[in-house]
Parts: sequence; structure tokens; C-alpha cells
Amino acid sequence: MNLAVLRADLAAIIGEQYVSEPAADRQIYGRTPLLVVCPGSLEELAQTVARLAAEPVAIVPWGGGTKQTWGYPPSRPFVVVETSRLNRILDYTPDDLTISVEAGMTLGALSAALAANGQMLPLDGPLPARATIGGLLATAMDGPRRLGYGSARDLLIGIRVVEATGRVSKAGGMVVKNVSGFDMMKLYLGSFGTLAMIASANFKLIPQPRAAASILCRAQTPAPLWKLVNAIAASQLVPVAVEYLEGLALAGAPFAVAVRSEGLPAAVERHVRDVSAFAQQAGASAEPLRGADHEQLWAAINDVPQTATLAADELVARVTCLPAELSNVLAAARAAAQRAHLPMQATARALNGVAYLRVRGSTEALREWHAALLKAAPQTTLLATPSALRAELPAFGAQIANLDLMRRIKQEFDPNDLLNPGRFVVGQV
Repeated sequence: MNLAVLRADLAAIIGEQYVSEPAADRQIYGRTPLLVVCPGSLEELAQTVARLAAEPVAIVPWGGGTKQTWGYPPSRPFVVVETSRLNRILDYTPDDLTISVEAGMTLGALSAALAANGQMLPLDGPLPARATIGGLLATAMDGPRRLGYGSARDLLIGIRVVEATGRVSKAGGMVVKNVSGFDMMKLYLGSFGTLAMIASANFKLIPQPRAAASILCRAQTPAPLWKLVNAIAASQLVPVAVEYLEGLALAGAPFAVAVRSEGLPAAVERHVRDVSAFAQQAGASAEPLRGADHEQLWAAINDVPQTATLAADELVARVTCLPAELSNVLAAARAAAQRAHLPMQATARALNGVAYLRVRGSTEALREWHAALLKAAPQTTLLATPSALRAELPAFGAQIANLDLMRRIKQEFDPNDLLNPGRFVVGQV
């Protein structure tokens, strides 16, 4: 491969100023890309991918760079293809409650554009000012409000991608009920950019609620809070989020549950009243939060799983299990952290069975803690791992369902393994 010729060809496609030498902030696990390219349109993205496909290099999609620690490092020399210039709204008619945006638009920018029309896309994610729509879809990042509104899987109605050959394809559309046969767009959710580069996405929207409030319930031990969670689950209340918090200063106590209610004012006030009563009955305190305090609480909760800024000895994991098993899994993680003398932080979707855990400590202590966590929750995913453990610990857990099927799909979509090779489980042998 002649790198100078490749750079000249890419410059002819997207402009010389958008082809650059690698910078330190584009490294992935200490590995430096050969080039960084930044196409500005769907056509430029397709031509860029097609040109790179002719070379023995890997293609690494890059949105806001907030989740590049997820998975494994690229398995061979690579070129970073950024989506930061693909940041436009393509189609938006507020009366239709649907929108189409390019993959490089940040979640924060999209939220601001929708707020001007009293609408929202209820997707939460860490660092919304940096995190892009394409990155959220590629990693299947979820947020606390998935309880009330669903995840990206439920809100996505159409997608356009660039395949490994440079061919543009799409699935779904701009109508909420538009799928017959196999729903192809779901394939790209959580695929870590290994099947195609997401170019744009279409979503169904929701009007902003007329009222919103939180109830922050605190306790010195977890038991009263799980009683509270069970009481909420057994009630007729419909909060949009029930988030369990552990070891976080933002909670104001060692253990807490944050309950979020949105909707009509009377419904929100009922949630405040009933959840506060449930908390008192369970032996926890309750503090209603409104306005700026309410917004600041959830902004802080959303950022807990972030992996853009890490300490050298920090490990971040995502746990998935049955909701009924979540309290036991967290108890096992807490006990293992105490045995290894590790401080542990956790935020968990208490009624969804998803938790994000952060621990810091020595290599041996982290190894011990992770082994215990895998026994309790075999489907644990590592989102960030200290360098000394990166090659040793399984990034995608001990039990991987449908692995053979996923590998066959990868072979069909990307037979030459050009897109993020080695990053996801389908690239591991």
C-alpha cells in the first residue's frame, strides 16, 4: 500500500483539509491510525469507504469518540473515518412527529433542535454534547428513561448505511409503521460498526411532557430501596425511570433510588406523593426534586457510565440480567469489591435489568472482582479496561448467545473484515 497515493485519492474525494495525519486524541487503546478522514456528505462517505476497501487497511468509524474504549482494539492498521461533518437534520416536519438526522449529529444538538418545537427524542446517553446519534446506535447505548419510552430499538424507524464496499443501503423509512418482513435496521443496533457505517437515522418523536419531577430516595443499606422498587413495580404507577444508585456522591447517601415522572401535572404529583409514601413504608427517606435540581440529577446520572475520561486503573462494566436478578447481581459485585478493597460505583435501571459499574484498583484486585462478577452475570460487557488486563479479560462476557449466527452475518455483510476488525465479538476467533 502506498500511503501517499491513498491520501491523495481521499483528498480528491473530500478535500485536502479533511484528510489529516493522526492526532493523539484519535488513538484507540494506544494504537494510532494511519490517517483520519472526515467526509461531509453521504456521497463522500460512500466514495471514501469504497476507496479504502481497495486497500489492506481497516476502517474505524468515529463519532464523538466517547466510546472508543468499548470492545477490543482494531486488529490491524486502520484509518479513522469521522462523521463530525455529517451533522445535519435531513427531514423534519414537526406535525408528523418524525425526524431524519445524519449520524454525526450529537444527541445534545438534536435535543436542542427538537425542544424549539416542544418535542423530544427520549434517548439518554453519557456526554450528550459529544456523543453522536450514530455512536449511540452502533453501541446500543441505553439510558434511564428506557423504562418509560423504550430504547433506541423502539424509537428507530429508518436507517441509511454505507456498506463495506461503499454501497449505500437503507431500511425502514419516515413512517412509524413501515416494516414488512425482516426488520433489517435492527441488525445495525449494537453491531459496533462491524456491518456498515451508519450514515443517517430516522426516529419517531414524542411531545415534551407538561410536567416533570423526581423523587430521590436514600438509605444507608440497599434493602429498603429494593423494597421500594418492588412496591413501585407492583403499583399502578408508570414512572419513566427508576434508577438504583450506589457509591455515588450525587445521590447524597451510600444507596439511593431516583424515580422520574413525566406527563400531566396531576399524574406527576401522584407519583411524588405515592413514591414518597412507598419510600417511608420501606424505611427510606424521600426528597422531591423539580426544575433545575431535577434536570441536574438526571444529567449527572446519565454521565456515570461515560468512558471518555478514565483513570489508568479504572474498569467500567455493563451488566445485563433479568430484572428479578439485579439486586442479587449487584450484591455479588459489592461483596467482591469489598473483598478486593475496591471502591465501587453503580447506576442501574432497576426495573430493566441493566447496570453500569465502575471500580478502581490494582491489576490483581480488578481481575479478582471481574471473575466474581462474571459468575454472577455471565453477560457482562467491559466498556473500559486497564491496559494490563486488556488482552486477558473477555470484553463481551462468558456467555455469548447466537455467536455462530452473528459471525455468518458478518461474513455476509463484510467478507473481507474491513469494518472495525477485531473490535466486536464477531471479529474474535
